[in-house]
Amino acid sequence: MLKTERLKKEIEILPKDMLDDVEKFIKNLKAHKKTTKKKSSLLTELAEIAIDVDIPSDFSKQHDHYLYGLPKK
Repeated sequence: MLKTERLKKEIEILPKDMLDDVEKFIKNLKAHKKTTKKKSSLLTELAEIAIDVDIPSDFSKQHDHYLYGLPKK
């Protein structure tokens, strides 16, 4: 028996108040997954932008120089 079928059978016999809890749990799972995905995709987008813009390879070490014009360290 597939996991989804087992879960459906379990859900069918739950009392109504527990169904509300299950629904909240599922919504929280979906929200957490969306949040996690956004973080990783944001980092990916930033990395792609850095490649497209041709940021200097020492930017992370010399960011004050590139951002504010301070002398390189």
